[in-house]
Amino acid sequence: MHGAAVKPASVVPADDVPPLKESALDDLMLSNSELNAIAGMELASFYTTDEMNDNAHLVSDIDCLGAIYPGEDAVYDGSGWSAVRDELLLEAGGEADSHLVEQTLILFDSPDEAVEFFETSREKWRECEQATDIEVDEGAWLPAQVADVDERTIALKAQVGGTLEGTCQHAMGVVSNLIVEGLSCDADDNDDAQKLTSRILEQAAER
Repeated sequence: MHGAAVKPASVVPADDVPPLKESALDDLMLSNSELNAIAGMELASFYTTDEMNDNAHLVSDIDCLGAIYPGEDAVYDGSGWSAVRDELLLEAGGEADSHLVEQTLILFDSPDEAVEFFETSREKWRECEQATDIEVDEGAWLPAQVADVDERTIALKAQVGGTLEGTCQHAMGVVSNLIVEGLSCDADDNDDAQKLTSRILEQAAER
């Protein structure tokens, strides 16, 4: 008779950052000038929200929703999250399908829940990497391999078609009870999502 399954120990190193409160989220969101510097262009805020996104209807494979879009309600449902801040920015004066940057902060009730969500997401992203049959918003989504930026941050690039044409990068990181997600899409290759995610994580760790 087999014993009960034992959950493997977390591979994410512990940090000594005290749990953050919801009041910290707005201060942690990067300013337009900070995002302009990262993107190398002037960006304009398209929308901000304190609610989860719902783009499940745009994705042909719902299991990969979390690898494609940040802050998705169907992905975070039941995970223990307690608050969210999300902002989407577009190139100022550009076309709607030009440069896009999104920053998303999700607060959890505890650091353990945030780390567990990060680890689960990392595995799900890896199950979706190098897929060839996923469609997003009437176009192809062709991901590369998931990159381990460091022990607490991952990033995934994909060639996209449809409404957006070019390369999208999606990044996710965790510090204390906070998950940070970044998304950037442009006709050219870019690392803006990873850069903004790392910047917010650094600022959260210094609070």
